[in-house]
Amino acid sequence: MQYLCSMTGRKPQTARRWIENDRPGLPDLESFAAICGAFDADANWMLGLTNVRYPLPRVQEHGAAAGNARDREERNLKWIDYVTRQLAEHAEGCETFYMPGDDMEPRIPNGAPILVDTGTKEIVANGTYLLEYQRRTMVRNVESRIGEGLVLSCENRKYKESVVKDAAAAKRMGLKVLGRLKVAIVVDKL
Repeated sequence: MQYLCSMTGRKPQTARRWIENDRPGLPDLESFAAICGAFDADANWMLGLTNVRYPLPRVQEHGAAAGNARDREERNLKWIDYVTRQLAEHAEGCETFYMPGDDMEPRIPNGAPILVDTGTKEIVANGTYLLEYQRRTMVRNVESRIGEGLVLSCENRKYKESVVKDAAAAKRMGLKVLGRLKVAIVVDKL
């Protein structure tokens, strides 16, 4: 309670209304702005309108040296914000896994975070899937080829392609679809 009062400058009886269990009230806009500033979070996240917490934009300082450093920081924050928004856009309905092995190197290195649409439980189109076979989790490119069937392949050329007649045959042999990959996060330090 004291923390809310100190961050907003409001009296305890006013701040108490915001956190009442029975019928909580909303803070006034000035107090709400102060709370967002204290938590360095945008109002959309604080109100529950978005699942991604974005930092508040920084205020520019005056002076050449401060301006250059602040400009660089502002560009970096904009870039990070852009990447975060892209990930949030593509992560809807996904779970995070880590690339199990070197099967997809160099495209997806071993241990890289991957976002998987776990709502996809069968092969619905060509793409990259997270699969389970004989209690082993693996990532494979799946391509439907006319006259051949489903071709499961790795990016790493030291592993051979596998061909399965169709999705029904894959199920019969115990190949389970855990989901379809939507995003792989690869950071190359140069």
